[in-house]
Amino acid sequence: MTLHKFLPALLVSVGLTLLMLPLQEAIDLSNTALLYVLVVVVIGSHYGRGPAIAAALLSSLLYAHVFVPPLFSLAITEVQYLLAAVVMLVVALLVGHLTASLKSQAEQVQARETQARALYDLARHLSAAQTPTEVEEIASRFLGTALQATQTRILPESALAAPPAPLTTPLLQSALAGRHPLLSAGGDPRHTLALIPLNASGPPHVLACELPAAQAGSDATRELLETASSVLTVALERTHFAEVARETELRRAAESLRSSILSALSHDLRTPLTVMVGLADTLALGKASPERQKSMLNALRNQALSINQLVTNLLDMARLRSGSIELNEAWQPIDEVIGATLQQVRAHWKEREVTLDIPSGLPPLRFDAVLVERVLWNLLENAIKYSPDDTPVELVVRRFGDWLDVMVCDWGPGLPADGAEELFGLFRRGQAESSIPGVGLGLAIARSIAEAHGGQVLAENRMGGGACFRLRLPLGSAPTLSDLKDEP
Repeated sequence: MTLHKFLPALLVSVGLTLLMLPLQEAIDLSNTALLYVLVVVVIGSHYGRGPAIAAALLSSLLYAHVFVPPLFSLAITEVQYLLAAVVMLVVALLVGHLTASLKSQAEQVQARETQARALYDLARHLSAAQTPTEVEEIASRFLGTALQATQTRILPESALAAPPAPLTTPLLQSALAGRHPLLSAGGDPRHTLALIPLNASGPPHVLACELPAAQAGSDATRELLETASSVLTVALERTHFAEVARETELRRAAESLRSSILSALSHDLRTPLTVMVGLADTLALGKASPERQKSMLNALRNQALSINQLVTNLLDMARLRSGSIELNEAWQPIDEVIGATLQQVRAHWKEREVTLDIPSGLPPLRFDAVLVERVLWNLLENAIKYSPDDTPVELVVRRFGDWLDVMVCDWGPGLPADGAEELFGLFRRGQAESSIPGVGLGLAIARSIAEAHGGQVLAENRMGGGACFRLRLPLGSAPTLSDLKDEP
């Protein structure tokens, strides 16, 4: 015990004596003894066992010297007074000891409760950790708060080759081989190195930290470190298996994507290539009439365009999925891009009717013209492929609040009742087995490009039959003429 706890205890006993001195004739000796015992109880509940015993001894001496006849003398002549002083001393010592013990137990219970709450918070925060680095950060905050630990690190087994100072390879090896915290004196005598093994079914790790030397060797500290190490081990094991699961899922997704690409290429490239080879062989024989040759050359061109479209979609999706695409955005009118797309569509499907409904006075939008043209082409191509040849495809432009909608509507079979959203997945087609060419990437590409512009691609059935696909782009705040002049 330190002096700052003993001194108040002794001063309280002396102060009580000075207060009762003028009243010694009015207060019985038994009541005086009880007041001293009460002081010992109070001191024991506040300062602990040592100050309580010191206060009991001093109070007994003051009681015998000041209040027991003969006054101001320790030469007690009567046995009853001597017995009273001894009984008071024994009672004071016993009560002070019990009070201090209760205080110590209460402090231990409170400390355990605080530790339990801290461990609960540690487990709660670790439940959201995804990587070993996050586990290390949470462990550092916890040990810093609970034990004033510093330099907290979680080291994998690979750190044995070049451990950070002041750790050494033998220390880490000893920690990995043990099951309990390993305490070692570091370079600073005020701190102690604590090495706790974190061994589970995953890769082994070591939790290393520096603790204040005063509390490093206590049983409570060791118990807390062992409990925390168990929680941290579970968290590290979970992150390890989560990483394994992510890698497995990535490999499975990559294999599925590869299989889907190979299946799509084998189905949708082999057929037009076979047709092209047959047409080329027929032309090479030179037996077809000029009109027949012209028709066959036109068919060759269409098959080549179809293959080009398939390859373009595959390359576009690869760029979008890799995140390497960069938008070449500029403020421009949407009707120019719509016009350029319709020219290409009408050149490819000369007999197909496409109607246009676009209001005048639309504001300019900020977008990448090449990519938005790709979106419109895919939506129009999809509508033409999946609707009867004798029905028109409608392209309607409308403004809704802060959005501009470009809608492509057809009179086909419409969207499935519960699977419209699945059509925007990779290699998803309206009909799984169909003679209609395509690999099921058009809608996925359209949505990815729209989202890169901060927009959307939505799908819905229209009243009376058919489907509508809606390209929604944000209007934004178009620059004025003066803003353009101010630009360098």
